[in-house]
Amino acid sequence: MLHKKLFVFLFLIGNVCIGTHVTRAENYTPNLSFKQSISSVWVRNRPSYMGKTHIEIEKKVTETKPFNSNNEASGKQILINLASRQLYLYDNNRKIKTYPVAVGTYEMQTPVGYFSIEEKEKNPIWTDPEDTKHVVKSGPENPLGMRWMRIGGNYGIHGTNAPHSVGRYVSHGCIRMRESDVEELFDNVELRTPVEIYYDRIVINRDHDHTISYFIYPDGYAKQDISVADVKKALSGYGVDAFANEQSILESIQNSNAQQIYVAKAYNIFFDKKKLDKKAIQKDGVIYIPVDTISSMFKIQLEYNAETNLLTSPYGTANCIEKSGNFYIKEKDLAVLFNKTGQLTKEYTYIIRAVN
Repeated sequence: MLHKKLFVFLFLIGNVCIGTHVTRAENYTPNLSFKQSISSVWVRNRPSYMGKTHIEIEKKVTETKPFNSNNEASGKQILINLASRQLYLYDNNRKIKTYPVAVGTYEMQTPVGYFSIEEKEKNPIWTDPEDTKHVVKSGPENPLGMRWMRIGGNYGIHGTNAPHSVGRYVSHGCIRMRESDVEELFDNVELRTPVEIYYDRIVINRDHDHTISYFIYPDGYAKQDISVADVKKALSGYGVDAFANEQSILESIQNSNAQQIYVAKAYNIFFDKKKLDKKAIQKDGVIYIPVDTISSMFKIQLEYNAETNLLTSPYGTANCIEKSGNFYIKEKDLAVLFNKTGQLTKEYTYIIRAVN
């Protein structure tokens, strides 16, 4: 049996206003309440900083395996950051694609929360709600573009006939994508794919070589004041907060121009296949090792001389670097203080070994 549903969905495209979407749904499912949380359906791994939602993005996203059309098996998830106006596609907690999107205006903000793809349709029809005789069939003039994915109520992810609007706060609440992007996304997600929409001006970036950087986006919805402490707390989830320059953070907040600010590289430390609780940090070509983690691991007592900034162990004495209350030594001093050596692998992990 064919079901005809009337969807009044909010959309702005140049001078196009709120639209009515008449559709024949694929496997139609009932509406979900916007207040209904689907957090019980899926949980995404995040950095340890949980005060706000911070998303890892990569400068260059490379797919190590092709898209899997079996959504339940692949664990696809969509995350949309309204502040950065970006949509992230995850597969098994690994980000595989990033797309620019347009979102709601300040007056008609895209809602935040947990949703899912309830309906998918190719070649949708758009009907003007103010003049129901004005119907735009599928084609280059259709404000919906060539793809429609409803995520709850009147809201959806769709294409556009105004690609220049993508990346801006211009819609009446829907998520607008470039046509090639929405068609790719459409083909690679299934019904019931979880969708999380959130608003966070702080975005942390980790490149393939573990370089950590951050972006501060403008406060388009005037709803998130941020401080230097907020940014450092976000960076702490990646282990580099102690190496972030507070003046640079302050200037980034003041500018809020989404400029990429590099901090340092961070590597997980392993000894005898055991992962240590802090990371080795590389900045300006020098690798720094967290002293307290190594001292605790090998049960080696250290004495610190505040006047000379020296650390002494049973093996020797070396200079240390204090960063926000944490002590680090240069990689070359591992042997001096702990009788150990270290090596960075091609997988960007730092391996500590005993000196032979």
